[in-house]
Amino acid sequence: MRNTIVIYVRSFLVLAHNHRTGKEEAITVPVTKEQLRASQLVGQSSTELVGRLCERQSYTVVKIGTPVRHSITLNLEELVKQYQEHQDAKAKWNYLYGGGAE
Repeated sequence: MRNTIVIYVRSFLVLAHNHRTGKEEAITVPVTKEQLRASQLVGQSSTELVGRLCERQSYTVVKIGTPVRHSITLNLEELVKQYQEHQDAKAKWNYLYGGGAE
């Protein structure tokens, strides 16, 4: 049984204006292959997609760099194990201190 997932990502280095602080920052915007394909289906370029993703986080794009390709491999067994450990710690906290842990 295959217990890993590979996600293909392109990360764009973006110089953006942060509306919360009023300063320009260098941020990294990861975009999956599926997001790029979906944006192309509706006639958007990758720069328009990155701009829209930045606007959702209160940034205005000043300049977009060239993307870098990455492949991210996720081990599902490890993720489930970490999730279960987190749930156990949360249940213990709730038992000891009366709820409120997230």
